[in-house]
Amino acid sequence: MGKYDALFTPMQVGGVTIKNRFVHAPMEGTAPIEWMTGYKFNEHTKQYLLDRAKNDVGLIIPGIITVKSMIGGKWLHKSGKKYLNELKELMDEIHSYDCKMFLQLGAGFGRVMLMIDMLGNLLDKPLLAKLLKVNRVTASPSELPNVWDPNRKCPEITVKEIEEIVEAYGKASLLLKEAGVDGVEIHAIHEGYLLDQFTIKNTNNRTDQYGGTLENRARFVTDIIKSIKKECGKDFPVVVRYSVTSKMRGFNQGAVPGEKFEEFGRDYDESIKLAKLLEEAGADALDADNGSYDSWYWAHPPMYMPLACNLEDAKFIKKHVNIPVFCAGRMEDPNTSVEAIEKGEIDGVAIGRQFLADSRYCKKVKEGKLDDIRPCLACHNACFANAQKQDGGANSAPWGNGKCAINPYTLNEHERAMKPLEQKKKIAVIGAGIAGMEFARVATLRGHDVTIYEKTDELGGVFIAAAAPQFKEKDRMLLKWYAKQMKDLDIKIEFNHEVTEEELEKLEVDEIIYATGATPRTLKVEGNTDNVMEAIEYLRNTKKTGDNIAIIGGGLTGVEIAYDAVLKGKKPIIIEMQKDILNLPLLCAANSNMLRELIRYHEIPVYTNAKLIKVSEKDITIDVNGEEKILPVDTVVTSIGYNASNKESKENFHVIGDALKVGNLMDAIWKAYDLGNNI
Repeated sequence: MGKYDALFTPMQVGGVTIKNRFVHAPMEGTAPIEWMTGYKFNEHTKQYLLDRAKNDVGLIIPGIITVKSMIGGKWLHKSGKKYLNELKELMDEIHSYDCKMFLQLGAGFGRVMLMIDMLGNLLDKPLLAKLLKVNRVTASPSELPNVWDPNRKCPEITVKEIEEIVEAYGKASLLLKEAGVDGVEIHAIHEGYLLDQFTIKNTNNRTDQYGGTLENRARFVTDIIKSIKKECGKDFPVVVRYSVTSKMRGFNQGAVPGEKFEEFGRDYDESIKLAKLLEEAGADALDADNGSYDSWYWAHPPMYMPLACNLEDAKFIKKHVNIPVFCAGRMEDPNTSVEAIEKGEIDGVAIGRQFLADSRYCKKVKEGKLDDIRPCLACHNACFANAQKQDGGANSAPWGNGKCAINPYTLNEHERAMKPLEQKKKIAVIGAGIAGMEFARVATLRGHDVTIYEKTDELGGVFIAAAAPQFKEKDRMLLKWYAKQMKDLDIKIEFNHEVTEEELEKLEVDEIIYATGATPRTLKVEGNTDNVMEAIEYLRNTKKTGDNIAIIGGGLTGVEIAYDAVLKGKKPIIIEMQKDILNLPLLCAANSNMLRELIRYHEIPVYTNAKLIKVSEKDITIDVNGEEKILPVDTVVTSIGYNASNKESKENFHVIGDALKVGNLMDAIWKAYDLGNNI
């Protein structure tokens, strides 16, 4: 008997038997059918889905496909010729690995529709919006403020539109069934999307058959379930994506773990009643988590959210239904998952981002090779980098969603396939940070002879400091993963070897990879500098800190340090020169929103439009909008960014990572991978 055997026992969902308890959770960017402007087979995701199927995933639920396109107003069930044949072929291949696949169907977004500039510009031109059939994409149960831009009001959806969507679900599901798809998941009572908005009394002010009582508010989704069952038969599985509670304090106000608050959305009592209504209507399983776009970090939990953050609520709702319950939300720890399955507390483990980081996750769990799993960091740098702009609206990552910051191969399977070696080279890598190790890993896998020179006695470079806060356990796991790769690939590493400029010129190698990282920017401070330290000194704990800590700089690192200090029992304050903190163009809204709510919850003072003037032994003087303030502070931590090296790439000399340009982890890994694959 193996430790994780329970995770590899079958489960029944409707008329379909799933070979194990692992469910690939739906993620934007992974759908096999493109849907934004119309419908056609998405060749880009095919290899991604097959890689997960052949590596022991029991059930794959790819990303959302709306039953009606966002632009053009086309219907999924009327566009079958554009995707059916390819979808049938994909399903045959999926089934060849004894894997099942349900497709997730969405009704629309309502008030949570991502308000990117292009959409906003179209909606501001009524005639053009009507012509392109986008004038109704934000239609909601009632007139409601858009989550991304509260000044923009979303119109009320009509009964005719509701009835069209209900019918479309049934007809689309039948078409998918005929293509060999094993079941469907309704993106329904989840995350504050359109169907969820109907079920919540504070977002549904209707007085017709779709408003008022919970039964009426649930009618839209229960009618959809019945429509699918009528068209496809009672044994065709219908899973409902289900947020047990909304975790809302109000519009655009979320709660944080452990907080006592009055639920503005769906509370536990209504959740029990609603779950039973869904089961009575014919739902075959609940795919459970928590949250709404107002508390986005529950449905898309960043690193600040505990592992298995939704498990207790999934266990709670399972007690009240007789159908299987999956649990999603940082469920990648197999020890937690297997215990929950063995106790019968949940039926399936829904995992998303971990499958982006490592396609062989299930196989490695089955074989007990947990140290070989490349861990998901919950960073959202590439998988879901939708950021809220400071002035409203949204930024969307140019590379799209569904990618992975630490695995460049994900959804780039053709573009980034490992290239065969043409000429073996002797290569020196200067610096054993993440960029240096990623290059060495890829280049060695291709057959090059690589030696790393590291000036310290540790692997990881500046990432060691970045991984230090207690909520970054997955960052520390990534460091261990890279260390194991270096060992398993037998890559030569010369520790405590700082390569001088003179030595650099004399290295007898074919290529030099310069990956020394960046250096912290310094702040000129008037007064007592004994209690001033750089962010890296705080994170590495090389200097003692007092109880009252001022963090100079409200970027991501500065705010994370403030949160870390609170967890250690300190009293931090944040001082930022700009008008707002976390002013990064592509910082995922789930991350920034949760950090802001944590600052609120822990009552961390934030001073914006402020600068440090003077430091004394027990206090500091700052300028806030032209007014001087003296604050009790015994430690000052500067977090004002980094400077890249002054080195430039030239023939046979390549500068990578932060040494080239200061960026995030994704920048470092992706560029190091590409260089290692092309050199």
